[in-house]
Amino acid sequence: MYGLQIQKLIVKKDLLDNPVDKIKLLQQAISLADTHQDVEWAITLRLELMEEELDTPQSKLSLEALSWIIGAYEQDSSVVDETSFLWQYKWVLDQVITNPNISTTQKEAIVADFSMRFQRNNYSLRPLYENYFGFYNYFGIQEKAKEYQDLRNQANNDEMSDCPACELDTLIEYFINFEGIEKAKAEAQDILNGKLSCNRIPIRTLARFTLALAKQNKLDEAKPFFEEGIKNLTKKGFRESDFKHTLEFAYYLSKADYPEAWKLLGAHYPKQQPDDFLRYRMAITMLGILKNTPTETLKVKFPDWVSFFQSSGEYEKATLEKAYYEDAKAIGEKLAARENLEAIAQHLDKALAEM
Repeated sequence: MYGLQIQKLIVKKDLLDNPVDKIKLLQQAISLADTHQDVEWAITLRLELMEEELDTPQSKLSLEALSWIIGAYEQDSSVVDETSFLWQYKWVLDQVITNPNISTTQKEAIVADFSMRFQRNNYSLRPLYENYFGFYNYFGIQEKAKEYQDLRNQANNDEMSDCPACELDTLIEYFINFEGIEKAKAEAQDILNGKLSCNRIPIRTLARFTLALAKQNKLDEAKPFFEEGIKNLTKKGFRESDFKHTLEFAYYLSKADYPEAWKLLGAHYPKQQPDDFLRYRMAITMLGILKNTPTETLKVKFPDWVSFFQSSGEYEKATLEKAYYEDAKAIGEKLAARENLEAIAQHLDKALAEM
């Protein structure tokens, strides 16, 4: 009987579009499977939940789901093929590396476990190196970024590696940060001409160019990237997981037509509180948008999870600047302490100076 109930929940889930609503139904189904100690259903449903959470700004449920699956496997390796959850492990690993609330000891244990499982199934550690390449890229730590870029390139490219579009996009970020936009544009042609794409690309790449060019006040040059990016976001339904890129396009608008920037971000601001690292990224871009906004008061619809929420929708610009800066500073300091890297502690003020 419970199996039929689970199947009905899955059918109902498949009729929905909102990943948050889908997750709620999957949680109900998981509860049924757990209650009846049906490990096979419990694993299948948790893997589905992880896939749905990818389209949200959060990852907490995925980490819990993967931990449960690994625990079930360790108790009885016949219940699931270990390789069936390694792809999802990659997604969780990225969140572990960027999550300041995970201690150094916990992070190192997860990285060691990830590495062990990949290597004993004859997969390379290319995804691990790719994650660290992107992490140090973002914080502008060139020496470390180059170290992991080299490790990535030396590792075998197998079926667990990130797709060519994603790997090229990470390289493009490196070029934008350290070798200039023209070099990045030259290397990005396979993405820009549509030869390489995936679920996240070209949106992420278009956002990179839009933001970088807008920061240099090259608005005419940024405009085609912005227009193509908005077109792609519209096709994908402005997923909450893409909001950091929506904000990067809004930054361009804050220089080209600032009221339109606030319309865009107000319409798509995440309904759920994002993970800390995403909030850090969002805060920096929001501070850039505020810097480009000439008015001292704003009317914008923020969700009620933000610390500065006002039901009136009326905000003082100075209040928003203070809230975003303090949130980013707290997250950045926590991550810098865990990584023992002064460059991360300095990143916030350095990034804001370039906005």
